[in-house]
Amino acid sequence: MPSRYDVTAVCKTEGRNAFETVTHLCGKSYDGSMWKIPLADAVEGVRCGRFEFLVTGQDGKTLALRIARSPYGNYYLKTDKDRGEPRLLLNLPGPYG
Repeated sequence: MPSRYDVTAVCKTEGRNAFETVTHLCGKSYDGSMWKIPLADAVEGVRCGRFEFLVTGQDGKTLALRIARSPYGNYYLKTDKDRGEPRLLLNLPGPYG
């Protein structure tokens, strides 16, 4: 059974396409400390069944992040509601506000 993590923030790089903008997923641990994982490690963790990452949509529903492949051949995470670009992740704030 995979470990579940709620994603509440992301680190982003400016000037890249939407599929490569998110560099890290972030959230709060049970003890209140912040965790941060590189996107490549998150994708690999989902791929092998070690991790499950969840986000809360604007409608308040919890959605799982799934692996997708960009038009450039890179793997990234998105929700089933995202039609292409990972819009839900891109709309999350940075880890410090």
